[in-house]
Amino acid sequence: MNSALFPGLALVTLVLLGVAQYFIFMVVPNEQIMGAVQRVFYFHVAAALACYGAFFVVFVSSVSYLTSRNKRHDALSVAAGEVGFVLCTIVLITGMIWGHSAWNTWFRWEEPRLVTFLVLWLIFLSFTVLRNFGDPSKTAVHGSILGILGAASVPLVYLSIKLLPQSARLHPEVIEHGGLRDPSYWQAFGISVVGMLLLCALLIWVRYRIGCAEDRARTLALEDIHYDA
Repeated sequence: MNSALFPGLALVTLVLLGVAQYFIFMVVPNEQIMGAVQRVFYFHVAAALACYGAFFVVFVSSVSYLTSRNKRHDALSVAAGEVGFVLCTIVLITGMIWGHSAWNTWFRWEEPRLVTFLVLWLIFLSFTVLRNFGDPSKTAVHGSILGILGAASVPLVYLSIKLLPQSARLHPEVIEHGGLRDPSYWQAFGISVVGMLLLCALLIWVRYRIGCAEDRARTLALEDIHYDA
């Protein structure tokens, strides 16, 4: 991403997210069955799609690092993994809010998508801890392998309920079953998704630049130590 484009994209993202909030809380009517709590759907699904996109970046950059040992690819993997983990946490929290209203419990262990998504969250929690508290020169390879493993589990999360018969599914499939009937639902959903994807990209870019700056600082510090010695 060109640094000169960053302010413009940041402004567009801010406007889109603001418009999305207006649609969600001021325009979209209450859903007939779930009521007002259905509004969490727009945050939940948008964050899920954005975190899947971030984990795809982790997969590509991790594979690239393992084949090239390019530190910039590793920095991109770390940035996307951290942003994806934050979004993954938002998905879990909003999902539990919806689940408590729909099922009268915060979490159902017999629901395969919830369990597989929790496993995905745990993988990237481990990834984030490893990359932030380990020696970067020693954890890059292990972190890349862990990132690839986590990203490769995303299709399992999506397909987890597809493998069950319809009668055994608890997780709703709102979009697949045409649950959004009012035009304002689709408008709010589309704006929310685009805004969240742009926010995800911007956050990855900022974290990537920080990672590159940290790597340059470590390199200069090592050169100074070597020169003093």
